[in-house]
Amino acid sequence: MKTDTANASDQAVNDSRPVGRPRDSAIAERVLRAAVGLLREKPVGEDFTLAELVERSGASRAAIYRRWENRQAVVVAALDADRRSIEHVERDTVLETMVASYEQVLLEIDASEEGNRLINQRLALGLRDKALQRAYWERHVRRRRSASLAILERGRETGEIRADADLEVALDLINGATYYQTVVRPDGGSDESRARVGEAIRMLFRGLAAT
Repeated sequence: MKTDTANASDQAVNDSRPVGRPRDSAIAERVLRAAVGLLREKPVGEDFTLAELVERSGASRAAIYRRWENRQAVVVAALDADRRSIEHVERDTVLETMVASYEQVLLEIDASEEGNRLINQRLALGLRDKALQRAYWERHVRRRRSASLAILERGRETGEIRADADLEVALDLINGATYYQTVVRPDGGSDESRARVGEAIRMLFRGLAAT
């Protein structure tokens, strides 16, 4: 029969043992880097297999599935790897805040062939797979939009934007102009392109103004 001292010693040993196996964040980063690399190498509109991801990352299938619920979730995360929320540049008015913020976004866009590759994949894979498009919207795009929507809401509170304005549509118009200038027009990234985005925002605000 163990003594109280022995029991206390056994308990101390048990308490010192880690509970479960800590998940190494480096594994998730390695898998994500591998997924981004594969997407950049694949023909536009094609993604990777799980076997390719395992081979490239060096992580096991089990390790990947502990971090993402399925392969599509890894694809969605990789498509968003080079995106970040807009860091708004505060100005005296909501209009000028939006103009300055989007000008900063355009200055920071990666216009290299490698950067454009993920943009092309986002478009092509989203058009090919509506479930993937929906997952990308819910997990990433909607989150990034929230800060801009909050600033537009502030414009409604200060009277810059009329009370009945649909702010979701307003943000769609701003982002649509930004996308068109950076992806569709051949001079994306130029001073002229940034000026056109600024003018598009000003035109929109004239339509949003409270009367």
